Amino acid sequence: MAIRTLEKPFMRRLATALAATLLALGAAPAFAQSIEAIDAADAAVFAAWEQTPLSFRNTQFVTEATTFGIYTPKADSTFKQGESLLVYAEPVGYGFKDNGDGTYAFGVNIDLSVKDASGAVVAEQANFAEAILASRARNREFIVSITLELSGAPAGDYVLEYTAHDIASDESGVISLPFTIAE
Repeated sequence: MAIRTLEKPFMRRLATALAATLLALGAAPAFAQSIEAIDAADAAVFAAWEQTPLSFRNTQFVTEATTFGIYTPKADSTFKQGESLLVYAEPVGYGFKDNGDGTYAFGVNIDLSVKDASGAVVAEQANFAEAILASRARNREFIVSITLELSGAPAGDYVLEYTAHDIASDESGVISLPFTIAE
């Protein structure tokens, strides 16, 4: 398992790629944009994507999640006894496997760990969930939506950790969210 952090050389490459894209796009007046210019910008973003380690943005507890960007945030991270914990997360930097039939497979297998306030693991399960899709495009708008039932857990403070393993590489990333079970 490889959990990587963003390093300065990566950030320099990303900044260079984005600056080159912006300069290329800025060379023509805004009204002269074309599909070709959009494709060139998209290629630069995809090149940066391939250099990005598997990580997550916009991770939070929600009351419902339908698809990318369509969710209802939970007001706080306090749950009643027996209430389900629903997590919404947007992975970035995952890879794509060519299925050989014109489609790509992408997604993650997920391990679960719940820690108490002292950091002791109180629950864990390997291969707890998976979020895997196949598409004719290398989609970058993809969500991980996971529901956890914690029946019988005592009141207190906890940390929920999902370790996601990219199905197309050896990379892993962690979703970590503190939460409380109320009295």
